[in-house]
Amino acid sequence: MDAESKTISVVIATYNGSAFIREQLESVIGQSFKPIEIVVADDGSTDRTLEIVKSVAAGSSVPVAIKVNNTNLGFRDNFLNAALSAKGDFVAFCDQDDIWDREKLERVAAYFGNPNISMIVHAAASLDQSTGKLVKFTQGIQRTGVKPPLSYDPWLTFFGFSIVFRRELLHLADIDGRFRDFIVPKEKIAHDRWIVFLGQVVGETAELNLPLVTYRQHATNLFGDGRRSHKAQAHDPIRELDDYIAATADMIAVIRDLPDETEATFPLFDRGKAIHFFQKALHQLEQRKRVYVPRSRPRGVWAVIRNIRGGVYRSVHHDAIRWRSIARDLKYCAIRS
Repeated sequence: MDAESKTISVVIATYNGSAFIREQLESVIGQSFKPIEIVVADDGSTDRTLEIVKSVAAGSSVPVAIKVNNTNLGFRDNFLNAALSAKGDFVAFCDQDDIWDREKLERVAAYFGNPNISMIVHAAASLDQSTGKLVKFTQGIQRTGVKPPLSYDPWLTFFGFSIVFRRELLHLADIDGRFRDFIVPKEKIAHDRWIVFLGQVVGETAELNLPLVTYRQHATNLFGDGRRSHKAQAHDPIRELDDYIAATADMIAVIRDLPDETEATFPLFDRGKAIHFFQKALHQLEQRKRVYVPRSRPRGVWAVIRNIRGGVYRSVHHDAIRWRSIARDLKYCAIRS
């Protein structure tokens, strides 16, 4: 099946988004490459969100399926459960408060015919509602092109609004059994982190260095440009490492349990290579934890030196030295009482 015959579904998770939802829906409906459907999953809004969605849907040239959750699921499960009902060959996550460039779906659709690609990601423009300032938000994308499997940091993510992915990713593993979110350990992994994890394990990623979404920065954002803005002020580095260690171990378990037919759906999937990749990342985390548990400052410093010599501070995806991790670990040693 060629790129022109591939279809795409857009999935929007809404919750009290009446301020911006009309403009966002209209930007999706007005795409130059039309989605076959827009799935709107509302998580119990108490404002006019549903009223606005129904009003826009009534005059939409694109079918709009509206789902209302019986209980509040939270944005993670709301997105993923809604995506499971999507019918398109590809799925695009869509936040309720952004604006899509008219050619967003047309641009990403250029990669639909490549069977090796599991997801497409792109840059964005970040709009500060208080100042009106518009700034390109690259997400680390330096140039347009295609990257092979396992090209990213094991814990990296792209914002959900910038991800378009093959629907088959949703059925590789049970979403209810997904691992903890290493950023918010009380929650299961977020929808975008889950898809990026699976996507980079099984296939290639197409990157577009184009700001195809205007991402609003405002007071009610769940996350800003910094993905840690929600974290508590108190910082426990050992507990944080433990969260990453547990999540990474679970990533390995997910890869081991991927169905045998994964290779048929995603030709580039190499189970052994993927497991080795994440095992190396897990080993690095475990070695770094040794910096934080010694009782004395000299032992901590010596643990850092051993880690440097042993390559613990080299990224598993491109072998670059993680200077910030070294600095962070040494700083902890320096302030140790």
